[in-house]
Amino acid sequence: MFGYVVANLDKLTPQQRELYQASYCGLCVQLGNQHGLTCRLTLTYDMAFLILLLSSLADETPSYSQMRCAVHPLKKRSVFLSEYTPYAADMNLILAHAKSLDDWADDRSLLSLSQAKLFERTAQEARARHPRQSETIDQCLRDLSAMEKDGEINPDLPANAFGRLLGELFVPDDADGRADALRDFGFALGRFIYLMDAVMDLKEDIRKERYNPLIAVPTERHEALLQLQMAQCAACYDRLHVPRNGELLENILYSGVWTKYSARQRKEAPTT
Repeated sequence: MFGYVVANLDKLTPQQRELYQASYCGLCVQLGNQHGLTCRLTLTYDMAFLILLLSSLADETPSYSQMRCAVHPLKKRSVFLSEYTPYAADMNLILAHAKSLDDWADDRSLLSLSQAKLFERTAQEARARHPRQSETIDQCLRDLSAMEKDGEINPDLPANAFGRLLGELFVPDDADGRADALRDFGFALGRFIYLMDAVMDLKEDIRKERYNPLIAVPTERHEALLQLQMAQCAACYDRLHVPRNGELLENILYSGVWTKYSARQRKEAPTT
């Protein structure tokens, strides 16, 4: 369900592209340092977006270092380690571990079970640092699993559950004066991600007889549903009054999140 919150690289300036990639590389470095090299396998651009948003709200000036890594051994990469990178690394791992457990419970996937066991110890350490977020993740995943088993066809209900999950992740500190605004934004973004994932997976889910909450929603209404949810997300973002990196963040929100959907639409468009 993750992997939609990405930038449209073609529309970034060189400076924006450097910050975006450096945030991702910083998260990768932090995952390795904080949780072990194998945990880099859980890396997502979604949590790099979280780093960018939180550091921009904190008016944190990016400071780059240059590093080599196993994936890019010949050329040093710019790395941005924000004050929020350790938090995002914990959230990245907690989510990956929870998803592996959920997949094991639902599908009895041995690969998911082995991944869960691989990340078990360090995920529990991360959970201990963030009990509020961990409890919300667990509850929301239980709610989603129950709705899936019941065949819930009202897409608002599972979308709300995933929205609550992501909303809590966007609040590192509940005492922060922006906590409510961040939670509202994360909730709206989470709903969009859930609905986008349902739209993208619908045909395959029907073919494989898997659960999808959009099964009863006409296909011609899907894009309008997504546009409406993104409008709500944009309104929540505007209320944050982000002081820095607005063009980069808006590239992700208003263009990047649509890249997979747009690519599929082009692929499926009739040729003349």
